[in-house]
Amino acid sequence: MAISSFHNGRTVTTITGSDGMNRVDVDLVSGKNRMATDAVVTVEQLFGRPGFAAAWFAIGDFDDCDGVGAAGDEIRIEIAAGCDPTEFPAIDLTYTIQASDVSATFPEIEVRDNIIAMLNGDADFKTMWLAKDVKDNGIVFIESKFRAETGDRTIAGDFAVTPTGTTRTTIAFNVVLRRGTETELVRSIDDPRQGILGITGSITIAPGALSNRTEVDLLDGVNNDMSVNGSGTPVAFRIEADPVFDLFFTQIRIHGSDNGIKFGNFLGMNSPLTNGIQFDIKSDDLPVQLDPIHSTDDIKSRFSSIGGFKLDIQAGGDHVLGSLDFGFVTPIVIRAQGTFTTDDYIEVSVNDNLSSVTNLFTTILGFKREP
Repeated sequence: MAISSFHNGRTVTTITGSDGMNRVDVDLVSGKNRMATDAVVTVEQLFGRPGFAAAWFAIGDFDDCDGVGAAGDEIRIEIAAGCDPTEFPAIDLTYTIQASDVSATFPEIEVRDNIIAMLNGDADFKTMWLAKDVKDNGIVFIESKFRAETGDRTIAGDFAVTPTGTTRTTIAFNVVLRRGTETELVRSIDDPRQGILGITGSITIAPGALSNRTEVDLLDGVNNDMSVNGSGTPVAFRIEADPVFDLFFTQIRIHGSDNGIKFGNFLGMNSPLTNGIQFDIKSDDLPVQLDPIHSTDDIKSRFSSIGGFKLDIQAGGDHVLGSLDFGFVTPIVIRAQGTFTTDDYIEVSVNDNLSSVTNLFTTILGFKREP
């Protein structure tokens, strides 16, 4: 109820309750007089905007599982060129429905996976974009590898998916933009009717995260000890992409034992290595090569420059440990098999004769998640 009165040449309005007695107070807040309130606000969705532009489409409709037509039908995917057409060329790729797609238990999932493999295997596409799936759904998600405006395609029609025959597709948008998205919750362990907001991301709170932790040695097939003779014929120790999971490695460790480990030499050998131990990584379809290791100094000052180094000297044998940390923010990502034409991997090559070293290993630590 509002009651008005005239006071000192001004009209004064008082807001009261329905009984006409209790007045609304005014508080001074941040230099302004504001109505005193006591309210509880319920936030039904928390939105944020990723820094990478994206678009997606469904085989069929988003709410059905009946989009794949007949063998020979085609699905054409088009994305406009970027600001520099040479660096960011237009994408125009077509997938042809196969008989095996139509006969699959879940045709939309089969077509989705084949389209993702086709896209990620294309040289022009993988320069700028990465295709992913939406688990359990016939949906292809396409995201820019470049942050902010570089990935935006803002003109209607810059993103198009065109089927032929009886095959149907549905695009969510006809442009590629950075869009606000809802925040996913995980169910509370104590009360599954409630959700838990993971501020640091689902990586740290996903159910089964502890059981998905992985710690493995690189192998030359069956052997994990790198104290081998790689002179003349290098010996490669690798970890391959997993058939099911995406692998996220947050740390690489070099560790081993030898007698009389010294700086200036490689471990207990009497000289540095001639060719060195070489790290080659293919992560998210991009090649990365670390500086080679020639000496104990390289393990400490180069390899372990972001991580830690420890050298234990004792009678009967010394032990060295060097760690290279990537952390949860920028881990080494090894995508599941079939994501790209050539699968991701981590490889360490021994290019010298290390057979005099007592033992030497490369161990990688991280976790795995379903794509």
